Amino acid sequence: MRWLLAEELPHLKALGFDGIGLWRPKVSEIGEEAAAEMIRDADVGVASLSFVGGFTGRNGFSYRDAVADGRDAILDAALLGAENVIVVGGSRNFHTVAHCRRLVTQALGELSEFAMLHGVKLSLLPMLNFFSPTWTFLHTIDDTLDLLRQVNHPAVGLAFDTYHLWREPRLIERIPQLVPFTNVVQISDSRRAPQTDSDRCFPGEGCIPLTDIVRKFQHAGYAGYFDLQVWSDEGWAKSSEEVSRLCHDSVQCFNSTTEATHSVLPNTL
Repeated sequence: MRWLLAEELPHLKALGFDGIGLWRPKVSEIGEEAAAEMIRDADVGVASLSFVGGFTGRNGFSYRDAVADGRDAILDAALLGAENVIVVGGSRNFHTVAHCRRLVTQALGELSEFAMLHGVKLSLLPMLNFFSPTWTFLHTIDDTLDLLRQVNHPAVGLAFDTYHLWREPRLIERIPQLVPFTNVVQISDSRRAPQTDSDRCFPGEGCIPLTDIVRKFQHAGYAGYFDLQVWSDEGWAKSSEEVSRLCHDSVQCFNSTTEATHSVLPNTL
C-alpha cells in the first residue's frame, strides 16, 4: 500500500513482470480513471482485482449492498483491464451452510451476465478453515466446485490459491480436472499452519510443493496468470523494492522448469 502505483508499474515492467494484481482500496486512493491510464501507459496487464463478496452479511453489508458493490467492482475491473474479480463468499454469520450457499449462488447468478458483458471473470476463492470467522464458509475444492456447477456460467470460476488448497487430498493428481474451472492461480508459500491473516512467505521459503503445482497446471493446459499473493507481515516490513525483487527471484524456479506463462506481483503491495 505504501508504494505509489506510478512508481510501482515501471519498476515491475523493468523486472520483467507482465502483469499486476490490484487491491481495490489502493486503486480507490488515486481513482480508477487515473489508475487505468497509468496501467495503459505502462503496458502492463492486470491479473486480478480484489475483493468483492461478503454476500452472507458478515461485514456489515446487506446482501443487496454486496451485490451492488460487486457490480461496481466489475465496472472498475473492466476499466482497469483486469481479467478477474476475486470473490470471497462471506462467513456463515449464524446462517446454515445451506443458506450461505444459496446466497452466494444467487449473487453469482445475478452478477455473471453483467461480468460477461464487461469481459470480466468472477473467481471464487475458497480459504482455509482458519479464515472462516471473517472471510468465507467455503474451504474445500469439492464444496467450491459444487457451487460453481450450480451457478453454471462461463464467467464464473475458481481462484486457486496454493496457500489455502495445497493440503487437499490428491491435489497434484486432481489439477487437470480443475483447469477448466480455474480462472487464476494465486501463489504464496507457507512454513506452518496459519497463525494470523498475514503469515505467508515467498515461494521457496516454505513447504508447499509449488513447482509441482505450477508444472501440473501448465502441462494440463492452464494458460492464465500466476498471481503472487504474499500476504505477509514479515514481507511487508521490507522495502517495496526488496519485495518486488524477492517475488521476481522466487518465480525463476518455475520459469526454468516449465514453459513460462504470465507472472505478476502480489496485489497486496
